[in-house]
Amino acid sequence: MTTANASQDGKAHLTIRLDRATLDAFDALAEGRGGRSALLRAVLAQVLRQAADAPLMQPQAERSTNRVTISLTDAEMAVLETRAAERGTDRAGWVKALTRRHLGLKGSVDAGIRESLRLVRKQLQRIGRNLNQATRAGNAVALADNGLQIEGELRRIIEMRQEVNDQIVALGEALRSDLNYWKVAD
Repeated sequence: MTTANASQDGKAHLTIRLDRATLDAFDALAEGRGGRSALLRAVLAQVLRQAADAPLMQPQAERSTNRVTISLTDAEMAVLETRAAERGTDRAGWVKALTRRHLGLKGSVDAGIRESLRLVRKQLQRIGRNLNQATRAGNAVALADNGLQIEGELRRIIEMRQEVNDQIVALGEALRSDLNYWKVAD
């Protein structure tokens, strides 16, 4: 559970519930770094910098109070728990996201996954550029005809570059088709 409250001094207070082991690990990390609050502020600032390009969702104007109750078999509940865990959410969050997506409303619970994929894709693109530069340098050496046998190495670089390009394409497709996960047959 997370709550945020504004105080009269214009600052907000954030309260979260964590398991004891996570809090102990965080405290150990915060020791010598200004304590919990200072480390948490630094972590939040870093996340916000990294997510600067990410699309933002508007905060909910009102708290939802409507409830729906469903009965599931043990097998259905097991599948629900597995799917929720795969998406990094709890059962209720997964059902809400699926329902909202089916209704045509917001429903993506995997913004973190999408951001991670985006960052991996950017890193692969950088690696691809480095491989292109290595290929060009290798070709320049080969053209100089100075007796070096680098054709095999150039082939390996070209193969690596192709593999990186394939992975960039695959990640791009994953980012574009991510919402297909939430599509439901009518």
